[in-house]
Amino acid sequence: MAGMHWRARIGTVDGAPRGAGVLVDGARLITCAHVVEGLDEVSVTLPGLDETLRGTVAWVGDWRRVGDRGDVAVVALDRVPDAAPCAFAPLDVLRPRPGRAAPELRALGFPFGHDEVGTHVTLRTSADRLLGQEWLEIDVDRAHLQRLDEGFSGAAVYDQASRLVVGILTDAVLDGAPAGHLGRMLPLDTIRRHWEELDDLLPLDWLPSAPRRELRALFSDVRIDAANLELIVRRAFPTFRRPLPAFRSVWHAVRHVAEELTGEDRLVRLLDSLRAAGPPGVDIGAWLRRWMPEQYVEGRATGAAGGAAPTGSVMFRAESMTRGAGLDLSVCTVVDGVPVARAGPVRIRPRQLRPKVEALLAEQIGRVHEFDWMVEFVVPERLMSEPYEEWQIHEPGAARPRPLRTVPVVVRHMDRLKPLTVSRLTRRRWETVRARGETRPRRVECGLPYGYEEFHDWLDADDDVCALAYAATPVGDWLAAALDTGVPIMLWRRHDCGDEGHAHCAPDKFLDRLTDAVAALDPDRLPFEVMRLRKEARSPDKGDAEHCGHRLTLFWDDPERKPDPPLAMGARGAP
Repeated sequence: MAGMHWRARIGTVDGAPRGAGVLVDGARLITCAHVVEGLDEVSVTLPGLDETLRGTVAWVGDWRRVGDRGDVAVVALDRVPDAAPCAFAPLDVLRPRPGRAAPELRALGFPFGHDEVGTHVTLRTSADRLLGQEWLEIDVDRAHLQRLDEGFSGAAVYDQASRLVVGILTDAVLDGAPAGHLGRMLPLDTIRRHWEELDDLLPLDWLPSAPRRELRALFSDVRIDAANLELIVRRAFPTFRRPLPAFRSVWHAVRHVAEELTGEDRLVRLLDSLRAAGPPGVDIGAWLRRWMPEQYVEGRATGAAGGAAPTGSVMFRAESMTRGAGLDLSVCTVVDGVPVARAGPVRIRPRQLRPKVEALLAEQIGRVHEFDWMVEFVVPERLMSEPYEEWQIHEPGAARPRPLRTVPVVVRHMDRLKPLTVSRLTRRRWETVRARGETRPRRVECGLPYGYEEFHDWLDADDDVCALAYAATPVGDWLAAALDTGVPIMLWRRHDCGDEGHAHCAPDKFLDRLTDAVAALDPDRLPFEVMRLRKEARSPDKGDAEHCGHRLTLFWDDPERKPDPPLAMGARGAP
């Protein structure tokens, strides 16, 4: 054990023992927060060296009382001792592996009677013995004479074969049958969650220590809330759909991407996304040019977003009740595909739909008002022709409400959220229309003599039909057939042809103007073009009574855009 002078005894300035610690770099130790509770300065001795050092409590975790998380503290020594710091084990060293026994661990503590040179205890644990996402449960074999006791808190736990540190002891059961034989430790992964500077010292394979230390320091004073950090990560990796943790800091996000995601350019993509977010006073570009010049290209765009401004959506979902005419209404606000707020579900009657939507929208609008945003109504078939764009936005602090037609408004079908064959058909047609880059709606005149079967067979036989433009409100059979065959885009004028045939419908004029406006349009831009048509129709300068933007409904069902949670997951209330 010669040379292991990184194992420390910590006491008060007058020498009274308080516990143990571990020297982690030239002049800093880590220990438990409860070991230095109430102290600003401590005395530190390193067994085997004939000197007593003074130290200052430089940082303390969130621990305040027994049982709290964050029982970590950092002590800064007044001078560099003549001792090498410890070396740390890989983070996965305690992970159970088939056919291999858990490593035998040791710790040097300073219990009563051993407060000068200390005494060893032999321990065992493994990563599957995690408690409360914070501690690892440890045990002492009863064959060993030394048990855990007061004076072991803060002691380094290390692999006795490699002498690599895996964590620190925090507490033990000191009463009853398991007294001294059962306790807890903080593994390295927990310690670095509380004290991020530990990452400068760990053997992490995703970035050498010098650039890693510099990168962590670059973000040490940057504060970005968890929701915006998630947006930044999602923008860098738009196809990554798995849940992300609630990031506590920028460094936490960097570390998560580096250790949990794949791709050689993953770090560059995230840093470029952070750079685009523009935290003040942080020159991320300079770091990239210095440490990753071959991967970094000045001004590059990350992911499929292509550096575009963030976009938002407020998604309302109205689900019919199994019995009666009631609706379950919920709302989810999404920015760049990331849910940032939600509310509901609330049970309402159909006549309450508009006032409740307007009230919920007023609560959500603050999340998206800085972005290009839209409103999506995911509703049953019977509610698709509501005049949603004529409803109002009651923005807090505004002098008067404004109509919803001032933002893009689309309708979607509730059943498309269910895991049905039609969802696959919708996805296939959506991929077709997106690949060709043009909407190209097929015209459907109101006098067409088709029933459900004929309409269904027409669409079923032609996968290239991805958009329909109806001259009037589609009859139930037509709408049902289009929904059943997965048509993702439909436009119609809310108009009842009445009982006098179609002499007064003028379908050709309406369809000519509508298809001319949208035929060559990229389907992703369609909601914004329809918004423009609706505004133009009301303009005294550009509009007229026959303008195609009057009473215009857009059914626009991108299968990748799903309210949170998806239908199959059930409802979830507001946070």
